[in-house]
Amino acid sequence: MKRLIASVLSIIFFLLCVSCAAPEEIVPEYDDSALESSVDLAGQTLIMGIVQDYFFEGADSTLSYTNNTEFGDLARQRLNDVQSKYNCKIKFDYVNRSGELAYNSAVAGVYLFDFITEESFFLVNYVRANAFVNLVTLDSLDVFDESKWGNRYMLVSTMFNGGIYGVLPAAHPMRLSNSIDCVLVVNEDGISSIQATDPRDLFENSEWNWSSFDNCIKTYAHTNQVTNEPVYSLASGFGGFSRELAMSNGVDVFTFNDNGTFTLGYFSQPAVEAYNQAYAWFYGDTVSNVLSNGSGDEFLRMVADGETVMSLLSSWQIYSTTDSLAYRMDNFAVLPMPVGPNAKGQDDYKTSYSSADFTMCIPLTAKDPEISGFVLDKIYEPFAGYETEDDIIDYMYKNYFSDIRDAKFFVEMTKNNHVYYHDHMHSFSTMFDQFPGNGIARGLQTYETAQYENAEKYVLPAYQTLYEYDEMFHD
Repeated sequence: MKRLIASVLSIIFFLLCVSCAAPEEIVPEYDDSALESSVDLAGQTLIMGIVQDYFFEGADSTLSYTNNTEFGDLARQRLNDVQSKYNCKIKFDYVNRSGELAYNSAVAGVYLFDFITEESFFLVNYVRANAFVNLVTLDSLDVFDESKWGNRYMLVSTMFNGGIYGVLPAAHPMRLSNSIDCVLVVNEDGISSIQATDPRDLFENSEWNWSSFDNCIKTYAHTNQVTNEPVYSLASGFGGFSRELAMSNGVDVFTFNDNGTFTLGYFSQPAVEAYNQAYAWFYGDTVSNVLSNGSGDEFLRMVADGETVMSLLSSWQIYSTTDSLAYRMDNFAVLPMPVGPNAKGQDDYKTSYSSADFTMCIPLTAKDPEISGFVLDKIYEPFAGYETEDDIIDYMYKNYFSDIRDAKFFVEMTKNNHVYYHDHMHSFSTMFDQFPGNGIARGLQTYETAQYENAEKYVLPAYQTLYEYDEMFHD
């Protein structure tokens, strides 16, 4: 504890020294009554703290789009236009964890950033600690505009006690879908080699359910005729698969009850039915057709190398880096989890996100939060040529997918309530990972009390905020 206190004090002392050493900058005040064309920020420099990490593309990028690419060029032009039009400078400070540094600056009460971009996984505790501006209070940024700042369900991770502290660059291509954790990926060459039905056709014909998926598990496993090696029907960790299967069986992860209590869908009867169904596929009669041991990177390699027909991958593993699936193979498909018997229909599928990857926040110690919001709003207008959903679908189809249905599906997943927030930060994944060893019934009984206590502390304040503002969101 003494070492921790000493460390915090050292950080605060360092930040204070930096603050005292730097000349004080005169910051123009934001005037929301002024015409946009007349806004002059008097040469002010605004600093964005940005994570230098895998899908953020590191320092060789602009707004997290790799330089010397189409989107990198569009991002650079956008920055130049904003800086010229509003007489300001935008500087990027690449750091390991921008959320942590913003929190430290709030503790010290000193300026460090005007805005940051960070994975929301690393922000949730700092949001609770009052490190960021409640964006609802700003006049310069309409946090309720879902077409620009993200589906309300994908903002839940930065909601807390009536405040919304983070937004996503929804108007920029592929910046929402990148956060989705679990997408079913299918090696189409593997389907063709055994002359099986394309699962995309099953989905399109409203036949993508547990019954048709059971047939896939039983029939997709085969022997590679070239290598004579076995090919699995499915390669996936059990925990994430069973959870996503439950949510696609008509389960809502969080529900308010009329008596003021709440219910976690993880413990509902339809969820239990899904866990048992997943267990039957993984460890029952089809156990030899499913590989459950391995990491996400290993499952990615197996799909690309044709060692499994299906797997469950995060979306950033599918298209966001030069090592992702789209860069390794051409002929693959993406699908939601098959819907269960308790689902309302074919479109009642869900998938999770545990971290909104490109979340942007304004630190409490920003020079002028209204100006920060104003500049963010101008930076993240749609790019020229990509103003509509169809523009983005067309781009994804031409560059990543072999079938336009896959591009449409990725965009559709980020709408409505297809994506739900799974709070991985506070041990909500442990129970699912323990199911194979402990069994379903024992696992649920062991973790139920802890799950509800964590939900009351960490998840309830977020969903209360979502429902408080639900009617104010607009597209």
